[in-house]
Amino acid sequence: MNYAEGFWARNSPGGAWQYEIPADASEKTVDWKRFLKNYPDRAFDAKRFFRWRCYKDYGTGVSGDLFVHLFSSLHFIVSAVGPEKIMATGGLRFWKDGREVPDVLLGMFDYPQAEKHPAFNLSLRVDFVDGTADNTYLRLVGNEGSMIVEWDKVTLTKNKTYPPSDDSYISRDKPDPWAYDRKKILDPEAIVFKAEDGYKGAHFDHHHNWALSIRRGKPVIEDALFGYRAAAPALLCNDSYFKEKTIKWDPAKLKLIS
Repeated sequence: MNYAEGFWARNSPGGAWQYEIPADASEKTVDWKRFLKNYPDRAFDAKRFFRWRCYKDYGTGVSGDLFVHLFSSLHFIVSAVGPEKIMATGGLRFWKDGREVPDVLLGMFDYPQAEKHPAFNLSLRVDFVDGTADNTYLRLVGNEGSMIVEWDKVTLTKNKTYPPSDDSYISRDKPDPWAYDRKKILDPEAIVFKAEDGYKGAHFDHHHNWALSIRRGKPVIEDALFGYRAAAPALLCNDSYFKEKTIKWDPAKLKLIS
């Protein structure tokens, strides 16, 4: 593997954090002071309370909401602990409703060579007003093919290339030096591994494994450290975006590199 990419699209009002605001929302029904805590004091704002994800003081943007899941999936599959360089760009392209965090975010990450995987590059993107058929996927690309991981299936594609066996066709001794049987790149061979009928889905698996861990007293696969290593680069995306700079990170020692 030398490259990976992930995409998470949303195209619904609820997916853009446009949560409903109760008609009786006020300082009488909301503990506004506790909500603000150590953040700047301001007059009561129902949108900030009920749509908190849209604001830098209280939420972590689309990277904290969605990038973190893509990091989690990738790290689980390839046994990675995180990137060493983080760059992000994007902007508020559609949801100009007073929110402070971008609705389109693109992240680029450099992963160093590790014991269980080679060095590779990762690109992630989130679009909060996606009008295409794209949904969610994680794609791992190697020198011989690719693997696309979706909710209930994995598609393995291997490209078959048949170049000319030698360069004799350029010989000057031939009547037509360019007359040769030119080979073509054939369509990739795809193998789809699909979950059996009746599969209850990733969310069910997630909660089932969590409940079993509690009941049996055994550690979960994605423990606190695993979660930290997925959350850290997601949050550093925000730093890169708002500071307009590249962030260096030590994924093994879990610290910023100045």
